[in-house]
Amino acid sequence: MGDDTYLIALNCGSSSIKGRLYVVPHSKKEKFEQQATLSVSNIGAPGEPIHFTLKWSDNKGKDMDIHTDDGGSVEHKDLFPRILDHLSGSGGVKKDQIRYVTHRIVHGGENKKPLVVTKEHPEALKDMDKLGEFAPLHNYHAILGVRACLDVLPESKNLLCFDTLFHQTLPPAVYKYSLPPTKVKTVIPLRKYGFHGLSYASITHTLSKELGRPANLVVCHLGSGCSAACIHEGKSIDTSMGLTPLEGLVGGTRTGSIDPTAIFHHTPDYAEMVPELHVNKAEYIMNKKSGLVGLSGTTNFGHICERKAANVGDVLGKNEKSDGFKVTKEDKENAAVTYDVFLDRLMAYLSQYVMKLAYETGGVEKIDGIVFAGGIGEHSAELRRDAIGRLGVLGVKIDEKKNEAGVPDGKTQVLVSTGDSKVKVYIVLTDEEGWTAHMAREVFDI
Repeated sequence: MGDDTYLIALNCGSSSIKGRLYVVPHSKKEKFEQQATLSVSNIGAPGEPIHFTLKWSDNKGKDMDIHTDDGGSVEHKDLFPRILDHLSGSGGVKKDQIRYVTHRIVHGGENKKPLVVTKEHPEALKDMDKLGEFAPLHNYHAILGVRACLDVLPESKNLLCFDTLFHQTLPPAVYKYSLPPTKVKTVIPLRKYGFHGLSYASITHTLSKELGRPANLVVCHLGSGCSAACIHEGKSIDTSMGLTPLEGLVGGTRTGSIDPTAIFHHTPDYAEMVPELHVNKAEYIMNKKSGLVGLSGTTNFGHICERKAANVGDVLGKNEKSDGFKVTKEDKENAAVTYDVFLDRLMAYLSQYVMKLAYETGGVEKIDGIVFAGGIGEHSAELRRDAIGRLGVLGVKIDEKKNEAGVPDGKTQVLVSTGDSKVKVYIVLTDEEGWTAHMAREVFDI
C-alpha cells in the first residue's frame, strides 16, 4: 500500500461507528476503490463488550473480528486511535496516508453544501453543536467523531456531509409548518428539512446515469430509520421526515407521525432530561423506545414477519447458542398488528408520492421507478409484495419470482416489476459512504 493516499468515510451513531476505507485514485477518470469496511458496536453499553470488525477487500489485509473492553467504559474518542492501529497493523495503512475523512452528519440545518473542517479551522463545529437538539441521537455523536478525527489525524481534511442537503429543493408548500411566528429566535427556522439525503442522492445518481437524464422516482428508504421521498427530475420535491427524523414513517424505535399531544399523556414527566443522551424523556421515548420495538418488542422486521406467520408455541431461531424464541398468542398478535401499522403508514406516503409524481410528470407511466432500499427495503420480499399489490389499481405489478430472489450476489440493484407494469419497481443497495466519497472528490478536487 506504499505511498497511496486514503479516504475514510465514517458514520458515527450513538452506540456504533461504521466506516469504509478507499484508496484515492491517481486520476480523476478512475473510481475510488474500496479497500476495507469496519464497524464498532456496543459503545457506551455497560456489560456488553466492544465488538470490532474489519474486513479487507480482495485480501488486501488481514480481517479482524474481536471483542474487547466493556462498552460502558469506552467513549467514541477512545476508539479512533485503535481503529487507526488496526488499519495499520492488519493492512499496512499508515496514519499519515489517510488524508481525507468524510462524516455523515444527519442534520445540516440550512447549509446548502458540505462543510470542510480542519484542525486549524474547526469553526463549523460550533454551528453543528447548536444543531444537536434537532437530531440529538445522531449529531452529537457524529460531531464527537469529527473532533476525535481532528485529534488523531491533525493533517487530514474533514468533510461534513449532511443528510439534509438533498432536500434543499423542497418547495415552500411542502417545507412550511402551519405554526404562528415564534416569539424568540430559534437556532434554525422550524420547518421540514428531510433526512436520508445521502441515500437518496446515491440512488438518484445511479438511476439517472442509467437513464441518461434526471430520474423521476419514489424512493422508500426502510431500515432502522425509515423515510420516503418524491424525486422529480433528480430533485427532492417531498419527503416524509421533517424538522427532525421523528416525523413520517414508523421506524425501528421511532413513533413516526402521531398526535403530538399523545406523549404528554403517555409520559407525565416528559420534560425531565435524560442526561447521558442530552434529550428529555419525551424525545427519548419517541425516538428510542417506540416504533417497531414499542409495538412488538423487537426492532428486527424479519423477526416480526416470522412471529406473525408462526403458530402459537413454535420456537424460532433455536441453535447451538440460543434456546430460541417461543411464540405466544400475544407475540403473534403484536407482530401482526405491528406489520399492519408499518405497511399502513408506508402506503400513506408511497401512494401520495406516486400520485404527486404522476401529476408532475404527466401520468403514472412517466414515473421512472419505485425504489426500495435500506435493510427492510432490501430484504423483505413480503413487504414489497404487499406494498406494490396495493398499487395494482394504478397498473403497478411485481414479479413474484424476481421479488423473492432479491438482489443477486455481486449486483447493486435489480428490477422486480413485471414487463407490463406501468411503473418499474427496483430494489437498490444504497451507498451512503460511497456518495460521501463522491462529494469529497468534488470538494477537494481529488
